[in-house]
Amino acid sequence: MAKPAYYAASGSGSTGPDTALIQTWLNGSRDPCTHYDPLEVDGVFGPDTVRAVQEFQLRNDLKADGKVGPLTWNALHAKYAAANDGKEQYPGVAMKSGQDGAAVKSAQHQLNVKGAHLAADGHYGSQTTSAVHSFQKANSLPADGVIGPTTWAALYR
Repeated sequence: MAKPAYYAASGSGSTGPDTALIQTWLNGSRDPCTHYDPLEVDGVFGPDTVRAVQEFQLRNDLKADGKVGPLTWNALHAKYAAANDGKEQYPGVAMKSGQDGAAVKSAQHQLNVKGAHLAADGHYGSQTTSAVHSFQKANSLPADGVIGPTTWAALYR
């Protein structure tokens, strides 16, 4: 699993695929000593996510501010990758036009591996939508320009 090269600081009030990825990684990094309940992967950085991030930070000798910056991203990635199979993880929410972040940049990079010619800038704009639509058509998937779990699985095969 590639560590996101694009870091967008995330914290209370953040929304979107990066927040969903943080929630997924927190859930996938849980162990018997974890005190927070499994998070709902909804892409909304609410109070439960803040508490889970703070606990993760405390347990990993990081500043427990409840925000996910580069140090927490790196630690989350390392813990999740160590506890799982190392494959790129679907962020838990569909990605679509107007969204930004590390999960979008990862998908753009993978679209380029599959033949697209995108600027992997982390912004899901019209060019990304078009590339996703073309990829979906070429792989006999419903062509809606949205990266859901089925498109993600095909993209990372």
